[in-house]
Amino acid sequence: MQRIFPIGRAAVLVFLLVAFIATPSLLAQEDRGAALSEESEGEAGGVTWTADDVDDNRDPASLSWLRLMPMVLLVLLWTVTGDWVNRSTQVHGLGYGKWNPLFFFPFLLAFLVFVAIPNYGVGITLLTLAYFVPFIAYSITHNKKVEPHQKVFTSDWFRYAVAEGGNKFGLKLKAERTAEYDKGAKVDIEAIGGDPTVTQANLITARQSPGYLLVKDLVAEMVDRHSTRMVLDYSQNGVGVKHLVDGVWHASEGCDRDSGDVMLAVMKQLANLDIGERRKKQEGRFAAKYDGVQYLCPFTTQGVQTGERVLLELVGGEQENLLTYADLGMRAKVRDEWAELMSSDTGLLVISAMPEGGLTTLTDVSILETDRLMRDFVAIEEIDDRQRDIENVAVTTYDSKAGETPATKLPEIIRTYPNVYIVRDLVDRESAKLLFKEVEDDHLVLTNTKAVDAPEALLRILQKKVPHRDFAAKVTAVMCGRMVRLLCEDCKVAYDASPDLLKKLGLPVGKVVQLFRTPKPEEIEKPCLTCSGIGYRGRTGLYELLVVNDKVREVLVKQPKIDLLRKAARLAGMRTFQEEAVLLVAKGASSLQEAQRILKV
Repeated sequence: MQRIFPIGRAAVLVFLLVAFIATPSLLAQEDRGAALSEESEGEAGGVTWTADDVDDNRDPASLSWLRLMPMVLLVLLWTVTGDWVNRSTQVHGLGYGKWNPLFFFPFLLAFLVFVAIPNYGVGITLLTLAYFVPFIAYSITHNKKVEPHQKVFTSDWFRYAVAEGGNKFGLKLKAERTAEYDKGAKVDIEAIGGDPTVTQANLITARQSPGYLLVKDLVAEMVDRHSTRMVLDYSQNGVGVKHLVDGVWHASEGCDRDSGDVMLAVMKQLANLDIGERRKKQEGRFAAKYDGVQYLCPFTTQGVQTGERVLLELVGGEQENLLTYADLGMRAKVRDEWAELMSSDTGLLVISAMPEGGLTTLTDVSILETDRLMRDFVAIEEIDDRQRDIENVAVTTYDSKAGETPATKLPEIIRTYPNVYIVRDLVDRESAKLLFKEVEDDHLVLTNTKAVDAPEALLRILQKKVPHRDFAAKVTAVMCGRMVRLLCEDCKVAYDASPDLLKKLGLPVGKVVQLFRTPKPEEIEKPCLTCSGIGYRGRTGLYELLVVNDKVREVLVKQPKIDLLRKAARLAGMRTFQEEAVLLVAKGASSLQEAQRILKV
């Protein structure tokens, strides 16, 4: 975080206030001089003169106000320059504690002298020196320490400043002050790992490598392709590349081994990892900014039989914009029913999805869409698996490495009387028993599990050795989500649906005439820029909402088998993933092939 310049932007107001107070004194000095000149007569070279001989157009008061203008200008320059010195000393490690006092106190002292002494010429001279001497001294020190393109008051700097100023007024002037590391993709990289001094040193070192530009290109490629993960497979012959786009892996053009090596070295440098270690597992991260969007880039390296494998993730961007049920693609009827369940005063709600299927996002949005002002929410999380911070949700952590579980923290939390408990992982029987007791005492409990559908989620909870009867009695509902790709609106192709196909899908003949698909290779003249030739762009969710009734509870207690639970869920009115997918296909939002792909699980 940048420290604030001692006077900061308020310096202008402070000094102008002092100047306003001092102005009557300065005016009085001028008026006294004028009065003395009117009352006195002098001789010079034998000539006698009086005030009448002075130019009648001369206005002493106006002259005093004009004398204040240089002072005001110096204060403004000093404030702007001081802010630059403050930031520059921190960015380049030139000694914040040294230069800020050197820049601040001489000017303050000179300003007080300027106000106090009657001699304007001496005062303004001292004030000018107090500004320029520290400023010039720092500029010289700055230029000795920084790279050529960062130097100030050089011929290149003046050309650049003039061009920038002209461009603001519509003049098209060209002037570059670009370092090698600023070339290539318009990506700003930030090192992470270690204290600020180490981090800054790592960034400077990384910028000196040709691999730095390759890392920038890598981040830009991921963003442009809407890739959330990338795998780099290092072998003796080169580096293979795969992108995870909308939940599906796609092979991409690789690179030669030399380029891959320098690129990986830069990534490790940015994350403060051991560059020479190619066998053991290492985890690190760096940050990047592209098109005004900030991203976090965690990555893992691991030696494998063929060489080394790197998994790079991109966190941020579009993912951060999922804030409502509508953003997730949840149908109005489903979200209204789920929102009502989430606002209940009591019950046990289970949210589930397949691995990498949006479980965390679905849970986060469910909490975000719930009123957290009228009820007290508390979350219990593993200290090494912290979740997104959500406003008005108090978080208590436990350390599983130290033998702790949610049950370790629950007795203390219960004494604070929260209304809603969020425990994403029922790790043991004891934790489940305590939470079930809270449901019995009219509290709401929210938990997670991984499952392919809502009925299976119930079995997954039972597999955690929770008390079957207590769970069956307390569970209220299960929300299960699954992600499906959306057809690219710019290249999707319509085709006539046969009556037999419509009948098979359960769609009314005549009401749906056309379905849509991705273009075939022979139909593509050039790859679509919107989806990079994939045919799909973005994802939405399909949702099964199972409201648990007595029949479902009976199956859970007597015969907890998946086929019986699915049958009971259908009888309870649950709409399946297949029905949700067919509805999306009928609307032309996705393809039949994509629906079949996700329903094969």
